[in-house]
Amino acid sequence: MITPRERWLLDTNVCVFGLRRHPGAPECAELLNRIAEFRVVIPLQILKELNLNLTEREINEFYRLINQQPEWMELSWARAAADRVEFYERFGCRKGDAVIAAHAESLTATAIVSENRQFLRAIKDLEINILTAADALARLA
Repeated sequence: MITPRERWLLDTNVCVFGLRRHPGAPECAELLNRIAEFRVVIPLQILKELNLNLTEREINEFYRLINQQPEWMELSWARAAADRVEFYERFGCRKGDAVIAAHAESLTATAIVSENRQFLRAIKDLEINILTAADALARLA
């Protein structure tokens, strides 16, 4: 029996650390190497942040990576709902993190994979799981 793949939203920092093979975050690179093992949702906010933070070569590598498994990737160009952004801000998320959480909710992601320590502390007791890249790899094991 084939089990349904989890839908994860990869935070900008996971993509940046992974594409740059950051020595302090080897789990991010490993997670990107295993991207075919889960569904990925990529909302507008992440696309904007990646375009601001990555070099042209890195952006090309990112699109090459997601184009390898198009059936498991979902790009969304929709804006996050303002009321849901405000909801997450009330829980202690910074503006950008609140937008990402609102996107994860609207795209029915089962988890946000992030290395953002503030994000990991802010969202508690909600339906969206926040995982580090190491946690995500453990779930794939």
